[in-house]
Amino acid sequence: MQFSSFIHMSRTLLSVMTTVVLGVSQAGFAQNATLSLQGILLQDNGQAAPDSTYQICFKLWNSPTATAPANLVWSDVFNDVKVTGGKYNVILGTGAPLNAPFNQAYYLGVSIGSGSGPEYMPRPRLTAAPAGLSLLGTGNEFSSGGAVGIGTTSPHTSAILDVTSTTRGILIPRMTEAQKKAVVQPDTGTLVYQTDQLKGYYYHDGARWQHITGSTRQIGESYGGGIIFYVDAKGQHGLIAAESDQSTSAAWGCSGTPVTFAYGTKRGCGQANTLSILDSCSTAGIAARLCNDLVLNGYSDWFLPDKDELDLMYDNLKAAGLGGFANSNYWSSSSSGTVNAWSQSFINGAQTQTAKTIGLRVRAIRRF
Repeated sequence: MQFSSFIHMSRTLLSVMTTVVLGVSQAGFAQNATLSLQGILLQDNGQAAPDSTYQICFKLWNSPTATAPANLVWSDVFNDVKVTGGKYNVILGTGAPLNAPFNQAYYLGVSIGSGSGPEYMPRPRLTAAPAGLSLLGTGNEFSSGGAVGIGTTSPHTSAILDVTSTTRGILIPRMTEAQKKAVVQPDTGTLVYQTDQLKGYYYHDGARWQHITGSTRQIGESYGGGIIFYVDAKGQHGLIAAESDQSTSAAWGCSGTPVTFAYGTKRGCGQANTLSILDSCSTAGIAARLCNDLVLNGYSDWFLPDKDELDLMYDNLKAAGLGGFANSNYWSSSSSGTVNAWSQSFINGAQTQTAKTIGLRVRAIRRF
């Protein structure tokens, strides 16, 4: 009895539907790879081979026709291949290790018996190698530098990957803010989608994660050296808070010393308040000086927020779970007399007049 062999999903005699599990070394070799193969075994009359078990030899060649040993990449004999209705399934690599370098296309040879008999021709080209292979594990890589097309047979010459579809999109890694921050040494250009807090796409610029927002800025966005906590109606300007506290216990300073121009409480007074405090008080380590002297993420124009600015920071960041604020009290730059200044609880949002000698937390802000 003579047989013809067909591999599933063919428009010629042979082709392959594969699922490949690889571990790839720096040299591009697949370590302990497996290739799931579905085939059809037919008799010469076109009828399915009788249901039984068969001995079948499978070989991988680097040529569609060559038979020299130098062209043979891998081979194995399966002694008990179950054929039902002409169909069979085998997983190559479960016997003889499939340690071929998947950096080129291969051709599959199939023959009945131990491999000494003739193969069914033509050999199908495993067009999935290397770009179509499904990889699992660590350190995987495609050694080929050719363009890869998904949904197209003609990837654009300017692209290393060309995905074409009118009904489906691409899903990139989705993660929480905490998971994003835990990414180890993200390279410049790394892209993720954040699923909580300020949701959206983020890219790493080599120093920090940046939220992709277009032409307008958003509250909670990492931008300008910190986190935005206020934006104007046009989304072009606003206020940024540093990402961490500048002190856990700093005095407002110079209790009993009149600070004439540090009484502003409305949004926009913080910077003027800070400069006025420093003009009147030379004490090192006070809240205003810590902010004024701060150089952070390339910016040096930080200041101590005024009473309203501090409240905005609480409402828009702390209350939303952003900014990493402590459940404690923070200084504003707004004086309320010679011995007191305004502070705010970042537990319940209450603002109180506090003795300037008390050590409170400090968080600097800047304008953009």
